[in-house]
Amino acid sequence: ISEVDDLLLQEELIGHPISIRNILGALPGEGKPEERMSMMDLLPPPLKRAFYTPERNQAEVSFHVQDLGIARYGPTFTRIEEGLKTIGAAHPHFQFELTGSAVWRWRNLYQIVVDLAASLGSAAIIILVVLAFAFRSLRLGLISIIPNMFPLAVTGTFLVFTGQSLEIVSVCAFTVCLGIAVDDTIHFLTRFREEQLLVDSDEEAIRRAFTGVGTALIMTTVILVAGFSTVIFSDMRDQRIFAIMSGLTISSALFGDLVFLPALLARYAKRSQVPAMEEPEELSDPMVEQTLVRE
Repeated sequence: ISEVDDLLLQEELIGHPISIRNILGALPGEGKPEERMSMMDLLPPPLKRAFYTPERNQAEVSFHVQDLGIARYGPTFTRIEEGLKTIGAAHPHFQFELTGSAVWRWRNLYQIVVDLAASLGSAAIIILVVLAFAFRSLRLGLISIIPNMFPLAVTGTFLVFTGQSLEIVSVCAFTVCLGIAVDDTIHFLTRFREEQLLVDSDEEAIRRAFTGVGTALIMTTVILVAGFSTVIFSDMRDQRIFAIMSGLTISSALFGDLVFLPALLARYAKRSQVPAMEEPEELSDPMVEQTLVRE
């Protein structure tokens, strides 16, 4: 137990460890803590069993962690586990295990976050491929990459500058808002293709698509952001993060669809130029004209 205490004291991100070593050291008397185990019988049973269970031959060393994100504690927990393996090798008759809710989240939830992030990237690629097939244009599929990746880049930059780690709530916000951003892009591109069939100018088609769906996109975004804004004042941290990230992602998605997308369409989505039909040449041979008249 003393070696485990010393191991935990080397880590700066965790609180001071508490064990029967600390309790015995606080009791009056002389001698090392391991020589005063008989004094454990003088302690109240609840306090004693909180750190030592004789019938199970089990002792616990407790410590607290700060709310810094599980990813921040990954290297710390890894070093502690390696240290416990070293202590266990020196004491083969003892078993050492790192447990607790924070450790469980590190082992399980952190991997879930990594998998969700990978799935988010795969989903983005699949969505863009589907858009290319839906509009039968690889060019439109490539054009839609920038306005749909822009809100993810903005929100990711926000996480970096605010010093927040990637958590389940942030990945969920990414996933939900990616669908909303793609929906805005689909509305704009669909209206643009419809207007291309009605007008001869691509610039006019973009302008009519902008005026046709722009108001609806703006109103939808305002309503969604206003709804998420009410959760910003929640006492729960996860809800606040979800609301902030959702509002930021949806707002930047609107900016990308109304600023970047029209500019990209005007620059790269030119319709193919079909050569005009040539007019038939006038007949100049009088003999041919006479033959045609007789017929």
